[in-house]
Amino acid sequence: MSQRTLDSLNRGDRIEGVYLVEDASLKTARNGKFFIPMTLRDRTATVKAMRWESSQDEFRDIQRRPFIRIQGRVEEYQGAPQVIIDGLDPLSAEEAGLETTEFLPRTKHDIPELERELEERVASLKNDDVRQLVVTILARPGLRDRLRLSPAGKAMHHAYIGGLLEHVMSLVQLADKVCDHYPWLDRDILIAGVLLHDIAKTDELTIENGFSYTDEGQLLGHIVLCCNWIHEAAKENENLDPEVVLQVQHLVASHHGKLEFGSPKKPSTPEALAMHFIDNLDAKLTGFLELFSKASPGPGDPRFGDHSMLLETRPYFAHRLDGHTGIAATEKVRDAVGGGGSSASAKPTQADKDEDRTGDLPF
Repeated sequence: MSQRTLDSLNRGDRIEGVYLVEDASLKTARNGKFFIPMTLRDRTATVKAMRWESSQDEFRDIQRRPFIRIQGRVEEYQGAPQVIIDGLDPLSAEEAGLETTEFLPRTKHDIPELERELEERVASLKNDDVRQLVVTILARPGLRDRLRLSPAGKAMHHAYIGGLLEHVMSLVQLADKVCDHYPWLDRDILIAGVLLHDIAKTDELTIENGFSYTDEGQLLGHIVLCCNWIHEAAKENENLDPEVVLQVQHLVASHHGKLEFGSPKKPSTPEALAMHFIDNLDAKLTGFLELFSKASPGPGDPRFGDHSMLLETRPYFAHRLDGHTGIAATEKVRDAVGGGGSSASAKPTQADKDEDRTGDLPF
């Protein structure tokens, strides 16, 4: 039986193959026997699965070796496919001869091209202090390789390989348009905030066993991590304008907008306000299209999706979206940006490391 992709499962199907266990928990049934509800993942989808009559030893083995070869059948639970696992064999990535990235969704944009656009935009920063601050942080050991693979989130938006780069470069385009409309904004400060606001997600998130949080991510989070990185970069470059450092730090610290959303400070500068709103816009509109893609409603299907935590409502999918992929080509970043106001743990594969890169900047 050939390996089935998880997005192709239907009730009544038999399934056999190797999948990644994204999360699992050990529970006890009323009869005293153990069972394991889990989420299986491949590059196409995630699917809930159930292993009945399990054991503590089997659960510990799955935690140690999260790739599992399964035999099972597909049932339906609460309107969605659910795999009932009849047999399983836990494997390490090495035993399976696989890379975690083979099981994870990936941006439809070209990652080397996104990298080139990033470098060009950094090089175009006119304020020497802003540019040096950004370059110093992007030059942190190993950050570039992690940036190539990092998602922008675990599940809410841009939750796929390369999602962080895609999100950042989308915000660069939005920031430039906002600065064209409000030319009194400090374009370089805003662009620096865009480039750095989520950069510490490269340490907050890992792809070792699917998208999950590192210990640093759980205990500190990407906002605190990045503010620390900015402080370290300023100490390394003692001649940087303290006002520039403070302004960029504030954009990072306040970009979630509200204290209850994880920001230690609310936006207090016009650039910080712009940063928050364009970040929120890109996250929610991209998240909306991801929900539409997963729902894939037909012409006669209900147009309301399930309640979304990201959108804080049930999305309504207009008929004009039918057949839309949700992916637009990334615009080429301009070689020189005119106008504007005054300037003040993912694990990469070898193939990913060896893809073309320009090397124009030291990060």
